[in-house]
Amino acid sequence: MKELLLPLTTLPVLLQIIIMGLTILGLWWGSEKVVWAVKNFARHFNIPELLVGLTIVSIGSSFPEIFINITAGLNDIDDIGVGNIVGSCLVQISFIIGICVLIGGPMREKRVKLKRDAPMLIGAITLIFIWGLDGEISPGEALISMGIYLSYIIYLFRTADRKEKKKLKKPHPHKLLWFLAFFVGGVTIWFSAQVLLTIGLEFGQSFGISDSIIGMMSGMGTAIPELSISLMALLRKSNGISVGNLLGSNITDPLFSLSIGAIVGGGFTVSNFLLYTAIPLWLLVTVIVLSIFWTYEKIIRSVGVGLILFYVGAFWWFLS
Repeated sequence: MKELLLPLTTLPVLLQIIIMGLTILGLWWGSEKVVWAVKNFARHFNIPELLVGLTIVSIGSSFPEIFINITAGLNDIDDIGVGNIVGSCLVQISFIIGICVLIGGPMREKRVKLKRDAPMLIGAITLIFIWGLDGEISPGEALISMGIYLSYIIYLFRTADRKEKKKLKKPHPHKLLWFLAFFVGGVTIWFSAQVLLTIGLEFGQSFGISDSIIGMMSGMGTAIPELSISLMALLRKSNGISVGNLLGSNITDPLFSLSIGAIVGGGFTVSNFLLYTAIPLWLLVTVIVLSIFWTYEKIIRSVGVGLILFYVGAFWWFLS
């Protein structure tokens, strides 16, 4: 596990707390820059914000998961890689959606868009479960997952509904600033998430928690970019980016981020805890969220509270 950690945990506890506070500010600042850049990109090319959130933003916010999985693959710590993806997606689809709607107001999604994206969310989880039934996700299986993901991205851009391309406000005139803001904001988010992850993982190890649970705990840390980006987008009335980022990350992480680690590391073993407990729970809450979106086309604050309590209860059960 030491390969995943930055040399921060030897610092005094008070200094670690101060650093954590600074990294939270870094996440917010970086998120604001990324959202600003993406909105300008969408306005310039007249691209629907949901499509941008499903692709560009979701991949950008998944950099921490990609980094963790590559490192896990190279260092043969498989439970960290798989657990990170399961933990990250589980916290996004429950706790993070709950926090976003509590602070930013209702999160909306139309049925016509769910017809396109919901099968991919369910299919991505199901595919990981099927691959893991023999106890391992092989490089060949990972290549298939990555191929499915790339095909999905191509499909999104080729079938974008022209009716969604409504007139948007004029973008900022200096395009170089868009790319600079996106790059600087993304790097800030990635680095800040790694600092929080480092300190959190060290505390988990000190209590003798299993690698699978530590991996899921790391998912809480690497999902912070998704939280900050989606919340910031919702507060700035960019509902499409907010929803698209969370749904897109739940497609990107299992099909793309996990696959990279499995390919680099020659495959990932999958523990029984992840396969028969954590992954089914992730599937369950995903079906619940998608069903609520399908029925009401929005998630309101009372539902958000329920999702938060669901996640807290589930993780308490994992630790018990």
